[in-house]
Amino acid sequence: MKIVYAVWVALLISCNQKPKEKKEPELVEQEESVVHLEPVVDHGETTLGFKEAMALIKVKQVPQIDTTNFDRFIDEDDISEIDAQALGIEGIYPDFHDEGSKYRAMDSYRLELSPNFHTVVVTYRKGDHEMESTLINYDLEGNIIDHQLVAYDEIAESMSRVESRISGNKITVHHIFWAEKKEIEQKEYSIHGDGIIEEMDSRTLSNTLAEYTLVLSILDKLQLHPLAVNMSLVTAKAMPQYPGGEIVVIPEIVDEGEHYFELNSHIVMANAHTGEITHRFFESAKTNQWVSDAIVLKEIKIDTAPYHVTEAKRAFGIRVYYYGMSHANPYENETLSFFVESGQSLQKVLNNYSVMEYGGEWDTDCLGEFQRTEKLLILSEEQTNGWFDFLVKNKITETINEEDESGECISKETTSTKTSRLKFNGEEYKSE
Repeated sequence: MKIVYAVWVALLISCNQKPKEKKEPELVEQEESVVHLEPVVDHGETTLGFKEAMALIKVKQVPQIDTTNFDRFIDEDDISEIDAQALGIEGIYPDFHDEGSKYRAMDSYRLELSPNFHTVVVTYRKGDHEMESTLINYDLEGNIIDHQLVAYDEIAESMSRVESRISGNKITVHHIFWAEKKEIEQKEYSIHGDGIIEEMDSRTLSNTLAEYTLVLSILDKLQLHPLAVNMSLVTAKAMPQYPGGEIVVIPEIVDEGEHYFELNSHIVMANAHTGEITHRFFESAKTNQWVSDAIVLKEIKIDTAPYHVTEAKRAFGIRVYYYGMSHANPYENETLSFFVESGQSLQKVLNNYSVMEYGGEWDTDCLGEFQRTEKLLILSEEQTNGWFDFLVKNKITETINEEDESGECISKETTSTKTSRLKFNGEEYKSE
């Protein structure tokens, strides 16, 4: 019988919280503590128990983009040992211990998604030509709750890959296929509080994303991984004043959690035929207000109406639509920002101006009061600092719901209007 003596090992324990600023995935900052590892004897072999094995696995931060592939493991030093017995890997790969099995452990890491279960991502090579990473959720005693493939690579034909973005309660998986063009099937999974993983959505990006090929080209030029972007909010639109010109909005994910995300904004003008970026704009999530929480950021649209801010300059708009989750206190808001060309950049000259706002409070049955304000921007002939003013026509609709003597719900609506003005102060438009 092989004898292994108990050892004392310095462990690295995470002390960082989820970051609010974008950074490359890295190991969590750790502090030292000492854990006594007790051996477990099984079939004459000594192995660690589940908790001890878990303690030795490095911790990574979320969100985490997993692009595991053969290029990561060129040298033997790139390969890490995995205690397959302690992690119950045969529960994922039933033929793992079969005679002639060609599985080889390559790497593993932990993610701290919940105090109610443990999460480990393990990477194995399957024979000479396939490699995959699987996310496994365990209960606190080490029993497997659920698992999901998060990365895959094959070098026999090099026709397919799988890559994933793992967040607090969400996995976004890209199944990538190379045929006549690069196709990406995106699947989204929810990680429930009990560790169960459920598929929520599936779409082929080339079918649902306008200017799909152009968007992938722009992401490559911006050095953004598709999994680092909220693809459901990406939008593109042709520029009427420039044949072949395209405006593309790329919302880069800075942080995300359950019903929550923050986005950096990348707005570019590009040649739709060559993919060349001619003008670009970037703004951090710290200042652009592209945050979705209790107030949900639902849609981003490009507005190419003829906003002629000077005789020579024409602006385009970006509209962002939000809505509230509360049924008793409904809320909607749409903001409008203007952008103009400035050298090889874009300059924001109207910042998140509210053009529609709706809100109110009611008993969810009848009684309540609501107000909707809608603003229409009209180009004026008057100028300030050499730029045309905008007249703003405000339409305000107030609604009161009451019950009549018979108990029926009656709505009383009143409408009023007022006019305001937007003037250019030398840097941006401000309300007068």
